[in-house]
Amino acid sequence: MTVEFGIIGGSGFYSISSKGVEENIETPFGTVAVNIFDINDRKVAFITRHGLKHSIPPHLVNYRANIFALHSIGVKQIITSSAVGSMKEEIFPGSFVIPDQFIDFTIGRPKTFFVDNFEVKLNNGSIRKGVVHVDLSEPYCPHLRDELFIQSKKIAKNAFNNGVYVCTEGPRFETPAEISAFKILGGTLVGMTSVSECVLARELGICYSTICLVTNFAAGMQEKISTEEVFAVFKSKVLELEEIIVNTIANLEISAKNCSCDK
Repeated sequence: MTVEFGIIGGSGFYSISSKGVEENIETPFGTVAVNIFDINDRKVAFITRHGLKHSIPPHLVNYRANIFALHSIGVKQIITSSAVGSMKEEIFPGSFVIPDQFIDFTIGRPKTFFVDNFEVKLNNGSIRKGVVHVDLSEPYCPHLRDELFIQSKKIAKNAFNNGVYVCTEGPRFETPAEISAFKILGGTLVGMTSVSECVLARELGICYSTICLVTNFAAGMQEKISTEEVFAVFKSKVLELEEIIVNTIANLEISAKNCSCDK
């Protein structure tokens, strides 16, 4: 079985309307449950990042198992969703953002496949092993990003192209002082997940992009941040989010792919 596309659903995005087949995929890093279905005759695999009951916090997500599971069934393009805080007044809760860069402040999670002489065959047929350095000049696939933004503008009231995703370790929210520092560094959004997946996907030559749903302003820009607020905003926008991702996959021109993610 070969599956072309993968979706990883973040906080509040635990399933998709299309009915599919549940499969457990064995990987060197653990077993991953995936739901496989069709979008416009294209095979798609869906993974719930935090579990169906949101039981896995961001610092304990098995990122390597999730990405490797998608790789092992042939996935070449991954789209994910992320709940984020905004560090820009003009990007308010309920907005969608397609980031193009990131800054990584995670500290305790595995960040690479390539330890202990790990070897893997990429889906383009090449072999990677030993010491592996990957180029992240364009960390998020421009091919996926372009189509995500096109579909976002059609569906969402507020959609923004480009932005710097600052990834923190979690599970706590950030302090106002940290947010002030991130702003100085050029941060646009703050979250806890996307960067870990993005780097691992690039190591396996997989196109990766995320669509961020702003659920709150970052610490210091509003009185208080609560998980209840985050989930309430996400719930109000999850159908739009699903429509954007489904339409993106349905309309992608695979033959016109203008990226070098698998090089």
